[in-house]
Amino acid sequence: MQTGGVGVAADREWVIKNAKGKKFVYDSAAEAFEELEEYGEGAVVLTRLVYRGMFRTKPIEDWQPVERPAP
Repeated sequence: MQTGGVGVAADREWVIKNAKGKKFVYDSAAEAFEELEEYGEGAVVLTRLVYRGMFRTKPIEDWQPVERPAP
């Protein structure tokens, strides 16, 4: 994590978006890819960079698709 000021840090968010558009939050890319197949065809892993403060999370970038890492 990088610091963006007092009590503020830059961090990544990870989600699986299923074919119907519903998003499911995960703590890491590894965790999301472990669960990806359970969401069926059309599900993708997405990530974005956010600033996290004490009471707020502010997106820095839009959701971006993530390619599955090579085995």
